Amino acid sequence: MPQIHLIDDDTSLHALLQTYFADGLLNLSASETPSAGLAWLAQNPVDLVILDLMLPEMDGFEVCRRIRSLHPHLPVLMLTARGDDLSTILGLELGADDYMSKPFNPRELEARIKSILRRIERSEAPAPERNQLRSDKHDLIVDLDGHIATHKGEKLDLTPTEFDLLKCLLENRGIVQSRDHLIQKLRGYDWESLDRSIDMHISKLRQKLGDTSKKPEIIKTVWGIGYIFPADH
Repeated sequence: MPQIHLIDDDTSLHALLQTYFADGLLNLSASETPSAGLAWLAQNPVDLVILDLMLPEMDGFEVCRRIRSLHPHLPVLMLTARGDDLSTILGLELGADDYMSKPFNPRELEARIKSILRRIERSEAPAPERNQLRSDKHDLIVDLDGHIATHKGEKLDLTPTEFDLLKCLLENRGIVQSRDHLIQKLRGYDWESLDRSIDMHISKLRQKLGDTSKKPEIIKTVWGIGYIFPADH
């Protein structure tokens, strides 16, 4: 059963979600403070973290930085105030895989969690007939079995979302991928067409590939539509 850990100082939310998930296929544990949450992650296997932005001791941004440093491949779903676009953007820039605005419906939260976990499971599944995606032109290798991407011989420190985004673009090289298609592909269900979080993930991925945003060579923008990984020839 997937292990989910919530870091939030709202104990009523702890009780609500633990009750909601009690009969489901997810096991939820919770911490009230960042220090307690980080200590839990250091001692217990966890499949995904739900992280509130407004916390005592340190804010969710700093907690996300520390999680990314200590557990680079652990998915993080950040909770933000409704309409707080700046916080959402900053959270995504720090490596959060998804976000939800408070207040939220527990059913939607469950759907988001399962979507992220399914995506990771798919990317880690054995693929004997095609276990690698390559771009010789850019000296880029995406190892599907090992869930590792290397660029010019150096391992890329990618979040699960960034890895799956690169995989999707590379396996469809030469074909424009719309923002809506990428969001649906990564999250596994329809999402708001005006959602711009995919642009933040692309921006972070470009940085890690050393691809300039002003004149990108690896992941190109098709204005008004989406993105494309050009064919090697």
